[in-house]
Amino acid sequence: MKKDRLEEFVSANRDEFDFREPSPELWEKIAKNTPQKKVVPLRSYFMRVAAVLVVALISSVLVWQSGILSSNKLARNADPELVELMETETYYSHQVNKKLKEIQKCYYTYPELKDEIETDLNELEDMYKVLKDDLGENISNKSVIEAMIENNRYRLKLCDDVLEQINC
Repeated sequence: MKKDRLEEFVSANRDEFDFREPSPELWEKIAKNTPQKKVVPLRSYFMRVAAVLVVALISSVLVWQSGILSSNKLARNADPELVELMETETYYSHQVNKKLKEIQKCYYTYPELKDEIETDLNELEDMYKVLKDDLGENISNKSVIEAMIENNRYRLKLCDDVLEQINC
């Protein structure tokens, strides 16, 4: 391979480039201002890790034995109407999401559809949040629970109607 002129020049004059070095006083100042690394013994590090693991293990065993996170325990103690609401909310949100994915496939054909459907669904979602807040204030109010379920039905019906109209 042929060397270019710059490479030849650098090779020939390398000693002339390296004639300047910092003074020893400068190196001493740099060493003085450089913070020394704190050396943590490996044994101390392992002791800290072991302590964290012991605390985490004991905490998880206590939580598991107490059954705090058991969904069956929560469901047994919960109001049957709230359990029904949670189940219907899960069902309807799954259905709406599935239908919305089908609608989204048609956005390229009907670009105006995106704004309309999302605006309507956002309005229904906002109304649902208000109902949820009302439910938090008065947990045994059947009319609020029924209104929440009805809101979910409206969202699903809206998606069904859109899918029926666009036939995409």
